[in-house]
Order: sequence, then C-alpha cells, then structure tokens
Amino acid sequence: MKSCFQPIRQLAASASSLCLCLILLSAELSAGSAVFTDKHVQERVTLMQGQKAALTILGEMVAGRRNYDLAAAKAARRSLMASTRKIPKRFSKHRMEPNSHARPEIWTRWQDFTQRAETARLAAKQINAGSLTGLRRSVPAMVQACHSCHQSYRGTPNRAITH
Repeated sequence: MKSCFQPIRQLAASASSLCLCLILLSAELSAGSAVFTDKHVQERVTLMQGQKAALTILGEMVAGRRNYDLAAAKAARRSLMASTRKIPKRFSKHRMEPNSHARPEIWTRWQDFTQRAETARLAAKQINAGSLTGLRRSVPAMVQACHSCHQSYRGTPNRAITH
C-alpha cells in the first residue's frame, strides 16, 4: 500500500537536491568586478550574470527564502529563455582573456557546446512559473543544464570572475 506521505518525501528530496545544485551553481557563478578589454568577452560575462540573477530569483522561491511571486517568476523565465538563446552567438568568436574562464574546448567541441546551449534553452522554456509546485518540478532541469555545461566548458572560477 502506497503511503500518503510518499509525495511529500519525494518533494522534500527534490527540494534538497535543488538547494544543493543552486549552492554549487552560485559558487560557480561568483561574480565580481573583473576588467575585460574585449567587448565580446564582456558581453559573455554580462549574459551569464543575467542568467545568474534570474536563476537566483527562481532558486530563492523554490528554497523558500523568497515568497513565490508569479510576476517575478515569469520575468525570470522570460529572461532565461531570451538569454539562453544568445549563448551560441556570444561565444561564436574565439576570444580569451586572463579573467575569462571559458575553456578553449568551447571552440574545438563547438557542436557539443551548442547542443548544451540548446538543452539550456529548452529547459528554460520548460520552466513552469505558474506555481511554486511548478517551479519546484521544473527549475532543477535548468540548474542541471547550466551545471553540465560549466563542468565541461568553464575553467576553475576566480572569486572575482564569472565567465
């Protein structure tokens, strides 16, 4: 006989996993005031900082550190949908700077990189911002898409740098 507490246990496990993923992603995306001389690198950094801001809003709602707000959740979803679509364009030029953490493998494994960007775009599109329950079910896929790409294509972050 199925316990009536099973869905609650599953939700709690999902929330715990999401919190851990958000903590890891937040640590990866620690941003500061690095100086970039290449405008293309700066555009990449700005793009990723915007994604971090949107994920922070959603993650705080999911974790209960921020009250669920339909308008804010939808705005964050729209932001992620727009920004993930721009990832291939922002990385299309092979530009490196000392303060950038983009790995050269981005350009030698371009097809895989763009596929991961597409996975992130689809995950952003699938975010269910209509309810807190919807966010709790759909945001982990977005966090996983970001984390997966960063594991392969982002070097070890410096405390003051994002990308």
